[in-house]
Amino acid sequence: MTKNSVLFLRKEIEKELKDIERLNQEMSEVLNHLEPSFLETRAAGSILHDFYSGIEKIFRRIASRIDRDMPSGDDWHTELLIRMSLPIDGIRPNVISEGVKEQLAEYLRFRHLFRNIYGFELKWERCRRLGTMLGEVLKIFKIEIKDFLKFTDSLKNNL
Repeated sequence: MTKNSVLFLRKEIEKELKDIERLNQEMSEVLNHLEPSFLETRAAGSILHDFYSGIEKIFRRIASRIDRDMPSGDDWHTELLIRMSLPIDGIRPNVISEGVKEQLAEYLRFRHLFRNIYGFELKWERCRRLGTMLGEVLKIFKIEIKDFLKFTDSLKNNL
């Protein structure tokens, strides 16, 4: 790993965090509708899908650049999430805590559902519940990913 690749990784993670923060703002707007129509339900589903997809982009970059190993197979998405909660001796600390992993697993399951049903099958209550939790999950995720970025700074300084 080169100093430049660590710098690029950091910038890419920071960009994803900014985009994910925008999703949080969009979700707040959707949740302000007291009686959501099918449009708000579909919008909430799309935001929840994008939220986990953005987080997974961060994980994929870490797995490919630092771990140098991406999971494969049918359950690679779940495997990637699990790996991010595990420290790898001599390579990196855990990226997220076990608690955040469990919370993100709900968003991963939702994204899978979203990709495999018609939008009109989405249930507002589930979208609302996950949308309401999104801000707090993001807050904790950002704290943990910023701690991980401190690790990447130490990598960069030792290269």
